[in-house]
Amino acid sequence: MDNGFLRSNLANESRAYGFTIAFWGSGALLIKAHDLPTLLEALSYGTGAILGFGIMVLWAYQRTLGSADYEENDLLVFSMLHFVGSLLPVALTYFIAQLPSPQAFLIAGAVVSVGYNFGMLVEEVLSEEAVKLEERLIRG
Repeated sequence: MDNGFLRSNLANESRAYGFTIAFWGSGALLIKAHDLPTLLEALSYGTGAILGFGIMVLWAYQRTLGSADYEENDLLVFSMLHFVGSLLPVALTYFIAQLPSPQAFLIAGAVVSVGYNFGMLVEEVLSEEAVKLEERLIRG
């Protein structure tokens, strides 16, 4: 059996998968701490997520206008697990959920966006180092 389709699907869905875990896990903690969100709380969570994502865009591109071109790198298999990117924001939200609402929703939304993206950077660096270590071990 050829696993080409599965490999392609896993690579294509990897980032969305981790992002979903981070946002839904954090949202579940907020719901547990504050019950179902009101419209203001849901909009606060969304606004926080947009603010967090905007911070990451400004940091990565150093500008707000123009094209967002970048060269797509091959994904490293180890970095597709999202062990840091998806779980770090959930862990942080556990503590943020103790804040009063709607501030908890706003801050958690931002932390999930920023935490997930920084976690992805950490995973990429760890993956690159694991590949280098594996190559050194193979060469002897």
